[in-house]
Amino acid sequence: MGMFFKRSGIAENRIENSGRWPVRLTHFYLVDDYEFPATNFPEIFFVQEGNLLHETEVGTQAVREGSVMMVNPGVRHTVKQPEEVVLTRLRYLPEWLSQEYEIIVNSPDLFSLFFDQSWFRYPREEHFQVFSTRGEGNTRVRAELDFLWELLRNKRALEPITRVSVLKLMMLLTDEHQRFWRGVSEIDILPEVKHALDHIEVTIRRAAPFEAAKIARGGFEKRAIDEAFYETIGLSLEEYARRRRVFHAACRLLASDEEPRNISKDLGYPAIADFRKEFESVFDIQPAVYREKFGTGPVKEIVEA
Repeated sequence: MGMFFKRSGIAENRIENSGRWPVRLTHFYLVDDYEFPATNFPEIFFVQEGNLLHETEVGTQAVREGSVMMVNPGVRHTVKQPEEVVLTRLRYLPEWLSQEYEIIVNSPDLFSLFFDQSWFRYPREEHFQVFSTRGEGNTRVRAELDFLWELLRNKRALEPITRVSVLKLMMLLTDEHQRFWRGVSEIDILPEVKHALDHIEVTIRRAAPFEAAKIARGGFEKRAIDEAFYETIGLSLEEYARRRRVFHAACRLLASDEEPRNISKDLGYPAIADFRKEFESVFDIQPAVYREKFGTGPVKEIVEA
């Protein structure tokens, strides 16, 4: 925990990384202005030390130690006038957590802040979210970041304990966001939406084709399901199902050495060409390139003698 609390006497901007995809932590030690380019990934920044001005296209905000900045994909932002600032940034691939469906969909509404449109729609009234952590919440966030840093430093990125650490950190931040941020950005997951989400997930796991017209009603009107789903998720039932199936494929590409052809078959694609086309439409790259860029292969289990 030492690196989080001792004053560093920062002489110049420097960066330290821990881990690689699908999850990465980075410490930024800043004394001069620093611009963060727009990315395709959700980013969470925690101010470990110092004070700064945080600038985006919609304005500038003073940020202090203990603050959290949740930056949506596609947003360029800049740290200005930092006073010996230490920022820790969490970046991750949402598709890496595709298998954690029950945890995510049953979590507090604001948990949706941390996932892209394959889960929930980002709150759009703000380009980024800024809130403060205080007291025990601040201590817990720091401790979880330190724990995650050590996991990544020891090359444990694909182990279940690392996924649990990321999810725990997000839950801690969700709680702090609800308590200390002014404004409303909660997404109410109505019963008909949850019903549709569950139906789609079961369909994908069975490698069956999804047809919105044949979705079980569950006591709801078809029109009510369609309208509530689009209002919450920002996608039609068909588009969400298509993206979720691709996300399941991406998760397997990240964490295994399975042949893309086998993954395609297991997830119900008619042919490997269909899978490649769908995958590229979501991620802008072919499955093999995605694995080469982000994957680290299966975790080797340790067998004791």
